[in-house]
Amino acid sequence: MADNFLKTSRLDQFLETLRLFGELHAPTILESGVVSFAPLDDPTQLHLDYRRTQIPPKKYLLPFREEILHCHGGNYREGQSDAGDTVLFGIHSCDLEGIAYLDRVFMADAADPSYAARRARLTLVGVSCEPDDFCFCPEGMQSTSCDLFLNACADGFHLAGYSAKGQALLSAAAHLLETGEPVPPPALSAVCRAPEDPELRFSDHPLWQKYASTCVSCGACSVCCPTCYCFDVREYPVLSGGGTRIREWDNCLFASHGEVSGANFRPDRLDRLRYRFLHKFCGFTPLQGVNSCVGCGRCKAVCPVGIDLRELTVAPEQVQP
Repeated sequence: MADNFLKTSRLDQFLETLRLFGELHAPTILESGVVSFAPLDDPTQLHLDYRRTQIPPKKYLLPFREEILHCHGGNYREGQSDAGDTVLFGIHSCDLEGIAYLDRVFMADAADPSYAARRARLTLVGVSCEPDDFCFCPEGMQSTSCDLFLNACADGFHLAGYSAKGQALLSAAAHLLETGEPVPPPALSAVCRAPEDPELRFSDHPLWQKYASTCVSCGACSVCCPTCYCFDVREYPVLSGGGTRIREWDNCLFASHGEVSGANFRPDRLDRLRYRFLHKFCGFTPLQGVNSCVGCGRCKAVCPVGIDLRELTVAPEQVQP
């Protein structure tokens, strides 16, 4: 089947067309040298051949810190998202699958109002990528969890729309597109890994003790994970009356995350690692049996002591000393 083809030479014009649908954000390089999704003011700032951003695009749906309730003069109101229409361009398939997982968490029967408001105003445009040694996604995976996907080839991109908004993007850019040569269908979204046995978290696998003795509880693996969403809720009263309720990112690798009045659910590092394994690779209610790892490789790339929890699924006798 013939498809919509965009020549590389017309990419800048295509980006200008995307701006008709909202503020354009894309992978760029910050002054610090870190690759990050950020507003794209100039097409020359685009860094489309990136491997991975340090922080995944979940930041557009779950801000680091947000007000979710405000009280003043005896009246309450919910927090209000100030997010406008945004087009997020250049997302890899793993991060698109990460957003699809968060949608299942926050857009369930009782949808989170803040998340739902931001999600409704976000347009997702994916792009194919070249995995590196840190990636463990299915080879050739192309996510359909987006509005539009660009599959790169030698002199351009094959475009595929996966939503009504994606079809609208194609229509708006029709004057830039050509009828491309028929291409074989891509490998569409696939489960990165099957769910693991929850009992593995209680096993006497020797790697558990090794990891517990080397983990520094920095939490980088969780911060950088596209599907981690631990948060804390704090309330800040003011002397004049009223106050605010804040939701902010938390981290299951932090000792404080399991604290309750007078006790801690996960007092030591081994407990916290076992908890992370359960949540990430086994899932729990209501997503029990769903492996939320999307294979982006960030956790492996950023861990300062080289911990890879996937190795716990290897038989103990096969572990290198």
